[in-house]
Amino acid sequence: MYAREVGPQTLTFGVSGMLYKDALIMFDRETENLWTQVDGRSIEGSFEGHQLKVVPAIHATWKQWKRLYPESQVLRKGGRTPSAYAAYNRSGDLGIFGRRNLDARLDGKTRILGVVNDGASIAFPVEDTRRAGLVQVDVGVQSIVLIATSESLPILAYDRTVAGRTLTFEVLDDEPLQVRDVETGTLWDIREGIGTAGPFAGQRLRRVAAHSAFWYGWRGYYPATDVWMPER
Repeated sequence: MYAREVGPQTLTFGVSGMLYKDALIMFDRETENLWTQVDGRSIEGSFEGHQLKVVPAIHATWKQWKRLYPESQVLRKGGRTPSAYAAYNRSGDLGIFGRRNLDARLDGKTRILGVVNDGASIAFPVEDTRRAGLVQVDVGVQSIVLIATSESLPILAYDRTVAGRTLTFEVLDDEPLQVRDVETGTLWDIREGIGTAGPFAGQRLRRVAAHSAFWYGWRGYYPATDVWMPER
């Protein structure tokens, strides 16, 4: 998800019908620039090379979202429509044109969450992250935590630096909607990253953009990416 403001202009986007490295290409109606889906960069037009500002978003099923925000409403247009990508998601095909997986660190269709910061990038395999429950690493100069406390909840990503301190978190066995930091004992609500009890009560963790992708697609845009692997 991206902010639509570029300088003084607010852009409106459409689907171009073109692909770049097997990913959708957007266009904006105001300048007719072409923009990539994966990194929000203009690849043709007056803004060429400019990158849209990323807005952190949560990738979740409706069931997982409702667990976080039970009062949510949804805009449904025209009833239920099956996904046009359902068969593709189940298949082993890589991309529209049947690409090869160029990096055997992961299977090409492995679902990952990708994080980018300060020129560094890491791919986090979703299944391994869920098994770990908490993943706490540095991406470039940013210290992050991926929180996966329950299969019924989405994976949430936060910056774990608060008031100049880098925190280390632990799971609470009886409360999947909260974690605790080891340094101060503060309890944190994972839905909004807010400290609820302890020295940092009222403080807020900053969300981190974690991009949901297939491994082969992420690797195509970030060929130097690292891959997080659980300790064996």
